[in-house]
Amino acid sequence: MFERVFVAFDGSAESRRACEVAIEIAARFHSALTIGTVHPPTREATDGHLESLVPFDSSGKSLSVIIDEFRKKATARGVPSLEPVFLQGDDVVPALLEHLRNTPCDLAITGSRGLSRSQRLFLGSVSAGLVGDAPCPVLVVKLPKGRAPKAGPGPARGGATRTKP
Repeated sequence: MFERVFVAFDGSAESRRACEVAIEIAARFHSALTIGTVHPPTREATDGHLESLVPFDSSGKSLSVIIDEFRKKATARGVPSLEPVFLQGDDVVPALLEHLRNTPCDLAITGSRGLSRSQRLFLGSVSAGLVGDAPCPVLVVKLPKGRAPKAGPGPARGGATRTKP
């Protein structure tokens, strides 16, 4: 049913929860799993070191390291493969949609911050953008009601945000 599953990841508690759900689904259906993250395009390392091109979460932890932790969990659960994809773009939703159109999958998964209508108007919403325009079914994962996100890393430092066109 779901041979290829894609999950959007930005380092936030909501996207971490979405990754956990994606691993569960991929394990149950023996699906290949892709974790995609979007960061702004860069021309060159500003300090002369390649590390400055790697996206980090707000605590300074490399998203590559976090994704490797998810890979270990996925492997332990029997997920056949987990591939990270680092996408570049100034706007998150168009970058994710382009990837989904060029690399078909059977299910896309994203976290939701639970923004109010007015917050979405000013900030945009990745989950709403994917639900509206993705070429595949989209599962939106919310944190359980009444539970605040775990303290810790937020979205990727220097990461792109969705803006209204």
